[in-house]
Amino acid sequence: MSIHPYSWSEFPAECLMYFMVMGAVHLAVFVVGCVVLAALAIRHRGTFLRRVRRFGLFVGLLLAVGSFFNGLWSCLVWGRLYYSTDYVFDFSPFWPITQGLIDAPFGDMRGQLLGVSLFQLQLVWFCFAAATWAVTVLLYRLIRRRPPANHALQPTPGGAGSSASRSTFTGPAWLSFCRWEK
Repeated sequence: MSIHPYSWSEFPAECLMYFMVMGAVHLAVFVVGCVVLAALAIRHRGTFLRRVRRFGLFVGLLLAVGSFFNGLWSCLVWGRLYYSTDYVFDFSPFWPITQGLIDAPFGDMRGQLLGVSLFQLQLVWFCFAAATWAVTVLLYRLIRRRPPANHALQPTPGGAGSSASRSTFTGPAWLSFCRWEK
């Protein structure tokens, strides 16, 4: 049996496959999240739709970024560090690669590690998952960032990029759909 890693020409198809399959999971997460937000909104009625929009933005960004990183995983990791049978997609930012996933039989074939340990493969997964979450949060913060009314961003003594990075990476509003504003 010969394993051929995915080529870069298959990158868009791998991203689309993840988007379609995991889209259903993200939709379910969004629906459950909306129910939770509705239950919590009983005390703060005026902010429900704003929170739902923010939560929807975050879940949508997580789906898009996860799709991109799945394409990278398929083209860079699968078939080079390991292979699994019946591959649809193996990367998810929610759960790591396990030996059971690699060893799952498909007919008379089984997957295997290719010159790495399971721990090393899971470290690679951790890097991909951390990058997925970090890029999602960064994009969410960049999209949601608004300078305060009547106040332009002023340069700080730290240099040209320090005021922008400070307003993006610090502050109480990392995931602003969780805040309860009056």
